[in-house]
Amino acid sequence: MLKDTKVNRQDDLATRTHQLLRTIERLESEIKVLQATGLVAPPGCWIVRYLAKGKRGEYWYYKLQANRAIFPTKIKGKYTKYKHLGKAGSNAYLIAVEQVATRAKIEGLQRAIDTLLLSFSRFDRRS
Repeated sequence: MLKDTKVNRQDDLATRTHQLLRTIERLESEIKVLQATGLVAPPGCWIVRYLAKGKRGEYWYYKLQANRAIFPTKIKGKYTKYKHLGKAGSNAYLIAVEQVATRAKIEGLQRAIDTLLLSFSRFDRRS
């Protein structure tokens, strides 16, 4: 009876390991598909709305802001933390929204993979 229990545990461990690996592979594949679109915002970037004052009043504009200078400027070799996007609905704004959303999806998938890897290392010791 003890031998059967040990075999069942080994079979269960093999099954769970296989399922975890399949799930991780699927999530990694989803990440690759998202990255292949080329529409991924750099890490540490977010969209900021700001109020600009002009001759005819105030206007809301948007910019992509990074936690460090990564966006090229007109001056060769110089970078800035900000990328002007214009008004809501502009092409640059819509692309930036999609890039930030795609990056968030990738980060979520990566967190799921990390969780699976963590659970894999834990159940391997318990079984």
